[in-house]
Amino acid sequence: MKDPLEEASREVTRKGAGFSLLLVVIGLVILGIARPSTADTLLIIFGIVALIMLHEAGHYVAAKRAGMKVTEFFLGFGPRVWSFRRGETEYGVKALPAGGYVRIVGMSNLEEVDPDDEPRTYRRGKFGRRLWVVLAGVTVNIVLAYLLFYVAIAGQGVVGPSTTLRSVVSGSPAAEAGLRPGDRIIAIEGQPIADWSDLPTALEDRAGEATSVVYERDGVQHERTITPVERSRTDSTGFLGVGPRTEYQRYSLTGAVGESFVVMWDTARGTGEGLGRLFSPAGLRDYSENFTDAPREGTREAEDRPVSIIGIVDLGGDLVDGNVWTLLALLGAINLIVALFNLIPLPPFDGGHAAVAIYEQIASKVQRREVRVDYAKLMPVAALVMIVLLALGLSTMFLDLRRVFGGG
Repeated sequence: MKDPLEEASREVTRKGAGFSLLLVVIGLVILGIARPSTADTLLIIFGIVALIMLHEAGHYVAAKRAGMKVTEFFLGFGPRVWSFRRGETEYGVKALPAGGYVRIVGMSNLEEVDPDDEPRTYRRGKFGRRLWVVLAGVTVNIVLAYLLFYVAIAGQGVVGPSTTLRSVVSGSPAAEAGLRPGDRIIAIEGQPIADWSDLPTALEDRAGEATSVVYERDGVQHERTITPVERSRTDSTGFLGVGPRTEYQRYSLTGAVGESFVVMWDTARGTGEGLGRLFSPAGLRDYSENFTDAPREGTREAEDRPVSIIGIVDLGGDLVDGNVWTLLALLGAINLIVALFNLIPLPPFDGGHAAVAIYEQIASKVQRREVRVDYAKLMPVAALVMIVLLALGLSTMFLDLRRVFGGG
C-alpha cells in the first residue's frame, strides 16, 4: 500500500513533524505520570500499534523472500520524522503513529513502475508467492493471537460464569425461596449442575412446575422447592432470577494448548455473529437508534454495538485494571479480530487481494492463458467498502466519545 497522507504532507518539514511527534510522546508520558491508571490505556495503545506493525512486518518478510521490491516500511502516516535507507528500502517513523504500512511495488495494473523493476513487482509474482505475501500479515496476527491467549490462559485461566450466585433478582422465585448471593447451585430436579450452561437446560421445561433446587451455603447443602416462571412473554423457558459469579478456571501448561484454540474459536464465532447482526436490517435499525436515544447516564458500559479504537482503549483500560494477563488476552482478541477483518474477500482488505489472486489462477487454468484482473473495475467496489468503513468508523468514534465525555 501507499501512505494516503503522503501527498497532503509534502509541505510539512521534517523538523515540524518531529516536533509534533515529540509533543505526542511527551503528552502521553505526562498523562501516565499524572494518572497512574492511564498506564493500562497506554499499554493497550502501544500494544495495538505493535500488532499493526507486526502485521506489516509479515507482509515485508514474505515480499522480501518472494523477491519482490519493497521500497518503504514505516511506522505511522503523514510527513516523515526520521528515516534511513538500507538497500532499496526506506525505514522510518512518520508524524501520526496510528499504525504503519509496507509499500510493495506493482500491487495492481494501475501502478506505473520502472520497466527494470517490473519483474520484481507483486503483479508479476507467481500465484503461490502472491497469495503468501497478502496473507502473511493475517498469519502473523493469528499466530500472535494464539500465543497471547495461551500465555494468558496458562498464567491466569479463563474467566467465565460459575455455579456460585453473584446476584438474586428481587421478587424472583429464587429470592422468595431464600436464595442469596454466595450460594452455589448443585442440582436442579436431580440433574447435577457442574457448569452454569447446565442451568438453562435444566430449567428449559420447568416454567410453572415445582422444582427441586439443591444448593450449598457455607459448606452445608440445602434443598428448596421453587417454581420457576416464564422468562418473558415470548420465551416460555424457566426463570429463577439468579445471576452467576465469574471465576477463573485454571489450566495446566498442556491444558492451555487446547483451551487456547477453544477461546480463539469462540472469539471468531462471536465476531462473525456480531457482524451478521450489525448488517442485518434489524441490526442497522438498532444501530441507528444509538444516535436518537439519549445516552444512558451513570454507566460506562458500551451499547450492544461495535466500538472504535477509542472505545477499545477506554473500555479496555477499565477491563485490564493492572492485570497483565487480562491485557494479554485483550491484545490476543484484538489480533484475532484484525485478522478476521483483513480476511474479508473484498478490496482493499488482504482477503480482497487474495480473492483476486485465486480468481486469476483459476481463470488462467480454465482459459489456458494468463488472466489478470483490471483493478480499475474493482475501484468502485473498493470505494464503496471504504465509504462503509469510514461511516462505521466515524459513527462509532462519535458514540464512544459521547459515552466517554457524556457519561453515556
